[in-house]
Amino acid sequence: MAEPEHSEFELKFSVPAEARALVFAEVTGGAGFQGRQSLTAMYLDTPDGRLAAAGLAWRLRRESRRWVQTLKAGSSSPLQRFEHEVQRPAATPDATLHAGTPVGDRLLALLRQAQGDGLQPEVRFRTEVRRSKRVIRTRGAVVELAFDEGRIVAGDLQRRVLELEFECLSGSHAAMLDLARRWQRRFGLLLDPHSKSERGSLLADGHLHPAVRKAATPRYPARSSAGQAFAAVLDECLDQVLRNTAGLCDGAPEQRVEHVHQLRVGLRRLRSALRTFRAWVQPPPPALQAGLCGLFTELGRARDGDVMDSGVATALAAVGAPPLPPRQPAAHSEPGALLRAPALQGLLLDLLIWRTTGYDPQLAALPKAPGSADTPRLADVTQALSVLAPHAGPSAASAARRESAPDSHRRRARRRLRAWHQHIAQQARAFETLDEPSLHALRKRIKRQRYAVEFLAPLLPRRALARYLKLLARAQERMGELNDLFVARAHYQARVADEPAAWFALGWLAARIAECGAASRPAVLALAEAQPPRP
Repeated sequence: MAEPEHSEFELKFSVPAEARALVFAEVTGGAGFQGRQSLTAMYLDTPDGRLAAAGLAWRLRRESRRWVQTLKAGSSSPLQRFEHEVQRPAATPDATLHAGTPVGDRLLALLRQAQGDGLQPEVRFRTEVRRSKRVIRTRGAVVELAFDEGRIVAGDLQRRVLELEFECLSGSHAAMLDLARRWQRRFGLLLDPHSKSERGSLLADGHLHPAVRKAATPRYPARSSAGQAFAAVLDECLDQVLRNTAGLCDGAPEQRVEHVHQLRVGLRRLRSALRTFRAWVQPPPPALQAGLCGLFTELGRARDGDVMDSGVATALAAVGAPPLPPRQPAAHSEPGALLRAPALQGLLLDLLIWRTTGYDPQLAALPKAPGSADTPRLADVTQALSVLAPHAGPSAASAARRESAPDSHRRRARRRLRAWHQHIAQQARAFETLDEPSLHALRKRIKRQRYAVEFLAPLLPRRALARYLKLLARAQERMGELNDLFVARAHYQARVADEPAAWFALGWLAARIAECGAASRPAVLALAEAQPPRP
């Protein structure tokens, strides 16, 4: 009989090398230190990595004198993982011991498929870490800290492990996150959603660094309420943001440009999600929204430089443009350094905390917990909620139920998509008269509409959705090319006073802008004449 499935609530950080000694001293020298332990684990998968592709991690780990077999899988929450453990007499795996749990049954089904294809599970990689553990009793929660030092090994490749994990053993998740926030600020910890199993699977495939995380369509049942749909959308956007942030901080130079691009896409999608669901769900606090806007702008400077270096400058060289001195990047525009800054890591952590614990502006003025600049005391939150509850009478409760109903969500989605499409169509039909700021505004509207349609995709008929998305993608691509040329023109205009050779670039850009504008107009008009799919 399988043991009960266990759900972990945890948050993991990479520890900068320069902070290693301080973190080690704080974990091992404080009250609640549980000791140090050597852990050697073997991670099992099929040769084609189908368990990892399905989001499962299956391992055998030696813990002192015993062997523990563990099966893990992600969940709908960005900080929650499902785990099922069984003890083994030796280093011999037995997948049937996980039977009877949803994750275990998925494992068995995948292994049966693999066996039918002639594949057997094997050790894909191993981890060797020295773990230091400390249990902290903070206000409202009991939290276990695990500081791991060691390595992941796959064949001839290996990667260092230096990470700190917070796990809520009991009590409030909000209290655990508040503790993690204080440690993050104190030691400059870096958020990292990549687990050891994910990094090991990449290593087994020959990749030293995390892959670029591109956007995906959120999944949720068609009968979901606005709140349920928004949670799925938010998790998808957050995963793209956090994984590309970690990829930039990880230092894979050949992927830097694409990590920057996809991080900005993730931030733009996140901000678009807030607008798509505006007035339907609780928004984040204004300071958090302002912080996201500022981060997007800072990364935009790096992205504009990448456009110049890899696009326009190359095209100009191909047509024989006079050489110009290399562009001098701004000192603050290196995105890896920017994202390692404690303040920006704190912003991303606050975003994750808001997603996990929720936010109510009526609680914003509550007294704060000692040592925390942002989090209300748990007792005050509980009291405030109990005070607010009586004011919601039967009529208010009925109205809230009506507003959150799936049918209501569909009606509101239909109205919003139609209204936003009408704004696009109005500008598109006046395309030839639009100046540069108006063209930029039209491009942003098209992009926002595309994201909104993707966010609401589970509500929309598939064929109509596919047709409309194709028109949106084509118009967005054309307008994006035009915008890149405008960015390049501004760059060269700023250089003509000191570099006369920039005049050649401006002449070439004027011709390309006219060309690209002419090519953009049919794509935008075709979109204007279409109709958005009806939920």
